[in-house]
Amino acid sequence: MSREKIIEQYLPLVKKVALRIKNRLPPHVEMDELISAGYMGLVEAANRFDPERIDTFSYFAELKIRGAIYDYLRSLDILSKEKRKKVKEFEEVYDRLSVNNGGLVDMEELKKELGMTEEEILDVMRCSASAYVDSLTDPLIEGEESYNLLSIIESEDEPPKFLEENELFNLVVQAISSLPEREQLVLSLYYADGFTFKEIGKILDITESRVCQIHWRAIKKIREYLEKMGYEVSDGKSARGR
Repeated sequence: MSREKIIEQYLPLVKKVALRIKNRLPPHVEMDELISAGYMGLVEAANRFDPERIDTFSYFAELKIRGAIYDYLRSLDILSKEKRKKVKEFEEVYDRLSVNNGGLVDMEELKKELGMTEEEILDVMRCSASAYVDSLTDPLIEGEESYNLLSIIESEDEPPKFLEENELFNLVVQAISSLPEREQLVLSLYYADGFTFKEIGKILDITESRVCQIHWRAIKKIREYLEKMGYEVSDGKSARGR
C-alpha cells in the first residue's frame, strides 16, 4: 500500500482522535487546529510505515496523531494566568472541604465557598485536570514521542510489550488500579470510550457535575501517587523522576 493510500485511508482517524481531545478542552481551542496537528502526526506515521507491520499500523498511527495534537496544545499554554489562579484557589478550598466531609464535596458548598456558579466551577475542574493530564503527554522513552502515558491510557488497543519494563508506565497502571471502581469506570468511559461528562452522567445515573468531580479526583490521585513515588507531575510539569 502506498504512502498516499495509507494517509487517505486513515484520515477519519485524525478527526475521531481530535474530537475526543476537543471535548476535554476549553472552548477557545479550535477543532480545525487540532485536526491540522493530527494530520501531521498521521503523515509522520505513514512516512515511518513498515509494510511488514501493517497489522499494528492503526495503533501506531493513533499514537502519532495524539502525540502531534498534544505537542500543539503544549505550545499554546491553554491555561491563562488568571485561570491558573482560580485553579489553585479551587484546589485549596476543595482539599479543605473534602477533609471535613470525608470524600466528595457538595456542589452547593463549593459555590458558597468560592463565590462561583456551578458552570464556572466545572470549568475550573476541567482546567485543573487538564493541567495534570498535560503532565502525562511527554515521551516515556527518549526519541519515541508516540509512547506517552495519556495516549496509551486512551488507546483501545493493548500497549506494546516493551512498555512493561518502563517504570513510569507501571506506576500509572498501579495508580489507576488503586482507584475506587467508579473512578476507574469514569476514566475508562471518558478516555478509552470517548464519552462526555454529560453522557457518562446518564450512563451512571448521576449529575454531570458529579462526573466532573469524580474525574478530577481520579486524576488528582494519580498525580499524587506519582509524586509520592518520586515523579513531578503537578501544575502542568512533565512527569519526571526527581
